[in-house]
Amino acid sequence: MPIVNKDRLSVHQQPHNTKLISLALSHSLRTQRALFLTQLKSALQLLQHTQQRFVLLLIKVDNIAEVERNFGSDLSNKLITSIRDHLLSLTSSNDCLVNLQGDEFALLKTDISDADSAVDLAKEIQSQFRFSFQVSHYKILCTSSIGISLQQAPHSVSQVLKDADIALKNAQQQGLGHYHLSTALPTPSQNPRAIQQQEKLTRAIINNDIQPYYQPIIQLNSNQLIGFEVIAHWHEESQYNQTTSDNDRNFISLAENTDIIIALDLHIIYQACLQLKKWHDSHADNQQIMLTMNLSAKHLILDGAVEHLIFIIQQQQIPPSCLVLEFREHQCMAYNKYCIRALEKLRQVGVQVGLDDFGSGFSSLNAFFKYPIDFVKIDSHFTNRMLMSKKDLSLIRVIRDISHDMGFKVIVEGIENKQQHVKLVELGCEFGQGNYIAKPMDYRQVNRLLEI
Repeated sequence: MPIVNKDRLSVHQQPHNTKLISLALSHSLRTQRALFLTQLKSALQLLQHTQQRFVLLLIKVDNIAEVERNFGSDLSNKLITSIRDHLLSLTSSNDCLVNLQGDEFALLKTDISDADSAVDLAKEIQSQFRFSFQVSHYKILCTSSIGISLQQAPHSVSQVLKDADIALKNAQQQGLGHYHLSTALPTPSQNPRAIQQQEKLTRAIINNDIQPYYQPIIQLNSNQLIGFEVIAHWHEESQYNQTTSDNDRNFISLAENTDIIIALDLHIIYQACLQLKKWHDSHADNQQIMLTMNLSAKHLILDGAVEHLIFIIQQQQIPPSCLVLEFREHQCMAYNKYCIRALEKLRQVGVQVGLDDFGSGFSSLNAFFKYPIDFVKIDSHFTNRMLMSKKDLSLIRVIRDISHDMGFKVIVEGIENKQQHVKLVELGCEFGQGNYIAKPMDYRQVNRLLEI
């Protein structure tokens, strides 16, 4: 294991790798530091080609300066050696542990790919500091602060180090002996066109150019309207795309790859809740109307985001049970504990939770047991193929049965013709939506539908 004893790697100026390596004071230290940077580069290359995630932890011994003042530098150096040995006991042969400076270590682990495991490792490391270290004739008690950077998308070496450094600073701001997980998600392209598109999207949100559209959801056996799925619609952009769905994919994908998605979701949810309040107040028959809305996983993993969301909902004074906030499992896979905790907060205030696009991508039946959910939305790909594929038809039947047994309601997406509608009624599916039922509409069209 390479142990580098001096000169922490500079991450603030984002230097080239050769500059980082040149900070070492001797040929031996340069070699060890180069090995660490080489392993970090290799982990990034592997991430780019195989999507194999890794984690970098910065571990800071909180009170080493106090130890040096009270006992001298010789004993503090021995303490660092003892701490290093404890850290080494938690590593495997594929890990890389580096002493960046006297009181700070970096640990690179390529066998950890999710946030839960990374946090568990940080807790295990901090547990090593709950007992005093025997150094010479003294027992010395220390604490550690840990910054955790879980890498999910290719970045530069200096950016990875910077992410971990920011996480460490956030941990230290909480006090001694804390850890902080960086929620570094894929970095958007910084070419001029991408920046221009982001600025245009941000202006559209501020100028209220992006509005909620509403696609009806019905009870399949009676055709009774039960609510609407809320879809963000940017009228200006839709003029340059063939279909509304193309438009949605374009700008929502851009927003999802940046923190703009937080502002966009809050904007749409605020407008939709405001409109739902008007519909509820307009007539007693409308008070059972519900809205389903897709929610980016960033609301579930960023500090304070879900609380802000709850504040907006409560501000509108609508029954929280009339809202179903939907998430996609594949977005939450790396942050299970945080997502589950956030979803439980939503349910505690009465908001219902939906598992969206079930059956697509990484979605699995394990999600039924893992997440607190009330609704399951069957992905439209199953609906599109079910009349031609016995497998897809059987899968819809299985999802329906398991959902009903577990108390979940089922909404089938993508109903495009009468034959699909009839077959889903035969299968006993409860609710459905799709262009055959009705296309997305603005609030004025909904008003006419509700005869307001």
